[in-house]
Amino acid sequence: MIRRLTGTSFTSSVSTKLFILTFLSVIALFLVIAFFGYQRLFEPIRQNNEKELQSSVVQVENYIKTLMNAFQSQLIFLSNPVLYNKMDEADYTKLIDDIMTYHQDQLHSIYLIENDKVRISSPYGYQFFVAPKRIEEIINQTSKTGFWWSPPRAVSERDVITLAKKIDDKRVIAMDLNLSALTGPQIIQGEQRRIYLFTGQGEYLSTNTFLSYPKTFQDHLEMKDDLQVLAKSGGTAYNTVHTSFGSYTVLSSNQNRWDWVVFSVIEESQAFPLLESLKQQLVLVLLMAIILAIIVSVWITNYIRKPVKVITRQFKAAARGELEARIKLKRNDEFTHIGDGFNRMMGNIQSLFDDLREAEEKKRHHELKVLQSQIHPHFLNNTLNAIYCLGETGQTEEMCNMIRSLMGLLQYSTDKVGDIVTVEDELQQLENYVQIMNLRYGDVFEMDIAVPEIYYNAPIPKLTLITLVENSIFYGLSKKGTNHIIVSAKGREADKILLEVSDTGPGIDPQKLAMLTRESVSPNPNKGLNNLGLRNVQERLSMTFGYQYGLHFHAESDEGLTVTVSLPASELRE
Repeated sequence: MIRRLTGTSFTSSVSTKLFILTFLSVIALFLVIAFFGYQRLFEPIRQNNEKELQSSVVQVENYIKTLMNAFQSQLIFLSNPVLYNKMDEADYTKLIDDIMTYHQDQLHSIYLIENDKVRISSPYGYQFFVAPKRIEEIINQTSKTGFWWSPPRAVSERDVITLAKKIDDKRVIAMDLNLSALTGPQIIQGEQRRIYLFTGQGEYLSTNTFLSYPKTFQDHLEMKDDLQVLAKSGGTAYNTVHTSFGSYTVLSSNQNRWDWVVFSVIEESQAFPLLESLKQQLVLVLLMAIILAIIVSVWITNYIRKPVKVITRQFKAAARGELEARIKLKRNDEFTHIGDGFNRMMGNIQSLFDDLREAEEKKRHHELKVLQSQIHPHFLNNTLNAIYCLGETGQTEEMCNMIRSLMGLLQYSTDKVGDIVTVEDELQQLENYVQIMNLRYGDVFEMDIAVPEIYYNAPIPKLTLITLVENSIFYGLSKKGTNHIIVSAKGREADKILLEVSDTGPGIDPQKLAMLTRESVSPNPNKGLNNLGLRNVQERLSMTFGYQYGLHFHAESDEGLTVTVSLPASELRE
């Protein structure tokens, strides 16, 4: 359960979710505010822009009306019979030339038709190019109405319309107007505008678009086709046209007496500049909101993540068995309460473990002291039986030696002075033990002691070497021949001295050796001096001197067993 609570995925999941939740909350708040603000500003700005755009179309229409009314006034003035009768031909010709000069950009020509022929024209040579059919058409049309506006037609590579008025039954005054002049300049209200003029039937009249560049001309052709469709269908005041070169907002108007449709074409990005500016500002505000959301989210996430990380790290340490783990937080909130509760819990657990460890150590020491102080009944019985046999056979000297060795072992084993003796004391009692075992089993083994006197003062738990030699004797009984046991000093290593107990017995299988080191009491059926086993010897060494001291085994099949005993070197005689 602790592992699940302290896993890395828990911390990262909480941090990630908290960051995402905070980030999205801040962004959502800004989006809601921006949305309502945009809605409140959108319609007024759009209406204002639409009025400004529509005014450009109205301005073009007013320009056309003003221009056409001016030409109409000029035509009325020139068609006055009184004026014509009072002026001679030269003066009338000069008057026409003056008007033509003044309106040279708007007028293609002015000419007087008399008796079915052009009598006067400006420019002068134009009279020779007016076809009789055209003259006949003008006379017929002006005889029906006071003014006549002709449909667009091409004259000398220019598109013109003819404005004519009858003077009397013999004479008609006419003007050819340049259609390109009707759409006005390209700059309108300080902005560049593309103006297109169509008839109500969709016939193209003119445009103010500069068509010198291939790209512009191609765009003009596509635009003209789309606007022709709008003119025929009578589209709404606002339309959108898409060409190969962009998207355009198109405004239209036909509030004139000639049933002409005026189109103002503006690129979509320029049609509503205030709205485009507002959109850019909204994008800027959104970027600022994202940055602010990241800052706020990181701050809030760190505010929560840091204590969670500290708590998680200490939980992991506690799961690994580090009872000294504590949570330290410099804050005053719920995390502090969690940390205080954890610290109290770990303090209680550590106290319980310390008490339990102390109790276990006391129990183990007591058990070991009881075990080492007891002489196994079977060993004592077998030894006394051997002494009895020596007495019956009259081997008095051997019997005395055996009794002396047994008395030394009994005194050594039951001595309450202490559990720690010197290597010298242990070796002396080892000789007593070996003498007893030789008298009991004969020459099945022999033992040599090769420990220099420099090691005699080293401390060692009582019965350590005797137990290791006893193990070599009993496990060597199964091998034919003599088992040679050697107790020697291997040397010094840092702050340790190393003693070695080796034999030439049958060796021990690794699995059996592992079993022996796990058993607290020796499972030997021959019942040796006491119930101390290899594991108990190892534990006594570790508990007495530290975990860096103890036994190390080296066993090979049919090649005997070597046990290395590491002891502290602090008490050596130099």
